[in-house]
This record gives sequence, C-alpha cells and structure tokens, in this order.
Amino acid sequence: MALRDVVRKVYNKLLVNNEGYLKYLRSRGVTIGEDVTFHCPGDTHVDITDPHLLTIGDHVNLTGPITILTHDYGWSVVKGKTGEILGNEKPVTIGNNVFVGWGATILCGTTIENNVIIGAHAVVSGHIEGDSVWGGVPARRICSLEHYREKRASAQVEEAKEYVQLFRARRGRDPKPEEIREYFPLFADPENLCGVHESQTRLMGTCEESLKWMKGAKQYEDFIAFIDDCK
Repeated sequence: MALRDVVRKVYNKLLVNNEGYLKYLRSRGVTIGEDVTFHCPGDTHVDITDPHLLTIGDHVNLTGPITILTHDYGWSVVKGKTGEILGNEKPVTIGNNVFVGWGATILCGTTIENNVIIGAHAVVSGHIEGDSVWGGVPARRICSLEHYREKRASAQVEEAKEYVQLFRARRGRDPKPEEIREYFPLFADPENLCGVHESQTRLMGTCEESLKWMKGAKQYEDFIAFIDDCK
C-alpha cells in the first residue's frame, strides 16, 4: 500500500469520523464529556499542544471548520524585538449543552458556561455567561437563551408552512411526515412517532422532557390537517 494511501486511511479514521476524532482527542489527554459531536471533524482544528488545558462538557455540538486554541504565539513578536519570552497558554473550558456555530474560533483563556449558543464565525474569548446567545467579532452577548427560545417558538408555524411550500415548489409533491425533521411537533403524536422524529426527541439527553412538551406543542389534529393549511 502506497504511503499516501496509508496517510489517507489514518486521516479518515481519526478526523473524518466523529467517533474516531473524539477517541483521538481523549487519547491525547483532552477531557471530553458524553454526547459530544464534531459535525465536520476533518475541517476542525483543536489545539492539543497542551491537551490538559482543554475541557469539553456534555451534550456539546461543534459544527463546521471551528478552531479551539489553548495558546497564543503572538508573544513571538515581542521576543523578536526585545528577546523576552512572555508565554501565553491558558485553559479553555466548554460547559454542558453548548452549540458552537460554523467557523467559530475559541481563543485561549475562554470559559463558556452551560446552555450557550455561539453564532457562526464568532471569535470568542474571556468569560461567556450561561443561558445566553453570543456572536460577532469579537463575540458579544446578543440575548438570553429564554429570549431566543421565545423567538423560535413564535416562528414555528410560519416557518413550517414556508418549508412545505418551498419543498412542494421544488419537488412537485408534498413532503412525507418523516421529511419534516424539525417542525413535526406541530402535528405529530408523541406516542406514535416515526423513526426520524423519535431520534430527534433523543437528542441532548432530554427525551422525556421533549415528549412531555410535545403534548402541549401540537397545533394541528394530524399531518393531513397541517399539509392542508400549507396550501
């Protein structure tokens, strides 16, 4: 087997697959909790120069080409001028139930508390308070998690109807129930879910809470009533 084939095989095993990437990071000394997902591990850079400086909690989703740094080599410029070696290595802690958006960068010395959303391409540093949404360069607090929840809740019906209308226009037919992966609580019976919808309720370790909430979230008698309202 050619060397490049061996390298590609190892790369795919360690980086392209989330499970393999988590195993690799843990083997290097990074502390990682349960239910952590790197959605694009092959495009992700995690600084493991000092793996003991990085801690990731439970139920964390890290999307696209994100970067996590535990050191900053900017001091090299000072050294180039004065000869001083002024190190900059600091711990990074990501709490529980955190979502890190596409292309975000988490700088050394950052602590992200529990229940936080980090927006796409944000540059994050310092202390990020829990139960909140952050975004921008540098990242700033946008709103509380409760405000975000209320905004999402109020938009469900109109967004779901638009989703169906666009699906119908593009594909020339109505979607099947299982093809509506996110708005199904509007019409689905929590005691009779299809496989796709059931898997959604199991996300983040809160299946019981989701099923209980769904009993009050349903706004249509059934799927047919929902589809009829989308015409």
